[in-house]
Amino acid sequence: MKNLKKVIALCLSVMMVVSMFGCSKKAEKDTPASSEVTESATEAPTTEPVRNTGEKRTINIGTWWIQYYDSSHKSVEDDPSYSGLDVAHLKFDNVKKIHDKYNVDFFWKNLTYAGVQESINNSILAGTPDCDIYLVELSFGIPAALNGLATDLKTVLPADNDLFTTQKNITYLDLGDGKATLLKRVEAASTIEATYPLGFNMQMLEDNNLEDPRKLYERGEWTWDKFIEYCKVLTKDSDGDGQTDQYGYCGFQNETFEQLLMSNGAHIASTKKEELSSAATGEALQMMSDMYNVYNVAYPYDFESGDDATTMRGQYREGNIGFFPIAAWIAADKADYDYSGANGSTLAFDTAYVQWPVGPSGNKDTNAGKVSAGEYYIIPAGVKDPETVYNVLYDMWNWYDGDTSVRDDEETLYWWYAVTASDETLQNENFSIMEDVGSRETFELWNQLGVSYDLHSLIKGETTPAQFQETYKQQVQDALDAYFK
Repeated sequence: MKNLKKVIALCLSVMMVVSMFGCSKKAEKDTPASSEVTESATEAPTTEPVRNTGEKRTINIGTWWIQYYDSSHKSVEDDPSYSGLDVAHLKFDNVKKIHDKYNVDFFWKNLTYAGVQESINNSILAGTPDCDIYLVELSFGIPAALNGLATDLKTVLPADNDLFTTQKNITYLDLGDGKATLLKRVEAASTIEATYPLGFNMQMLEDNNLEDPRKLYERGEWTWDKFIEYCKVLTKDSDGDGQTDQYGYCGFQNETFEQLLMSNGAHIASTKKEELSSAATGEALQMMSDMYNVYNVAYPYDFESGDDATTMRGQYREGNIGFFPIAAWIAADKADYDYSGANGSTLAFDTAYVQWPVGPSGNKDTNAGKVSAGEYYIIPAGVKDPETVYNVLYDMWNWYDGDTSVRDDEETLYWWYAVTASDETLQNENFSIMEDVGSRETFELWNQLGVSYDLHSLIKGETTPAQFQETYKQQVQDALDAYFK
């Protein structure tokens, strides 16, 4: 049994991260290429970084939430969530190592979410960036990178740097422009954050004698057709009053659409040319429409409350939904399982996670499972000695001194397990699914372009998939043209 007592306080710290996922749904947020939890030691940069030997330098990191540790902290207990874990000591001790190695002080600066964007757009453009590093969301990080506001590390670092080789500690998002500007730490938590596997009510499937879809997925039999077959069985009048009260599926429109796209190998805006008009995207639109209007297996959509994201994401808790998009932050927000010993709220059934079924144009082995999201960082253009800045950031993230078994220790990651289930075996299985989904990442801008898609009309059956494509394809192309200008 994992040590729950040790991690209760840790959960408070992690919840700050997860609340960021929830609060930033306006950008529909959490990753690098696949990183195995069992990987051995990270390789340090193959070239010895240049140390500063003159006057001590201050490196500021612009963010919108409090992070630990930096040069302002005098004790490991300065972090209010400190609970005695070795990880905290390693991170705290790492600050002094960086001080001594590079002759720098570094500080996390809470600029607020809006303040980070303002600082990037104003100070970098003026040629005098306020900070040496910025935490960014892709919604504003990508435009900053594409408009030359971020340093291209390919012009700064040697070709044998970890960033361009093993990427066991740090990676970058490939925007297709040949540059390395958007940086992300490589760790298990970064891989699984912002993943939306398909959750299912285990008891409901068992009661209806349906085989575990995880087994079907492993055999390559978990397809859209099989999914609809299951949803038809699960959609019924369970109490005999003549009204359907149990449904095969319920989900928030954006997550439903995005996951259907990826499960069919489709895109809308992943390159400079729109792909909304593609046949594969048309199939995803058709599937979404048919679930509501042909097969009638989806829970009636909330069009009236003004908060359909909350209501549709939480309906599964009533025990009348077979399948639903799920994320660790959703399970934590709804307090599905009493992971901290303080919530006093649990589901009356077990929730298991499975990969989304494969569409007719998709491929089990090549389908993406996650749209790039989560924490990324940029070193702004115009920063003094960007190589030293990069090396400081690299060493901050390498607090585990290359030992990934420490970085991805199960105790350290306990929160990510515990929010998904009450049973330890199921926790492990769900974590594994999130890790697999998160390891198959894709670059997709469909929900970052400022285009207002009327998915409600598709769900209502008022707009056909072909009409939807015709309505928005030029808007997407115009937005892409502006985005990549």
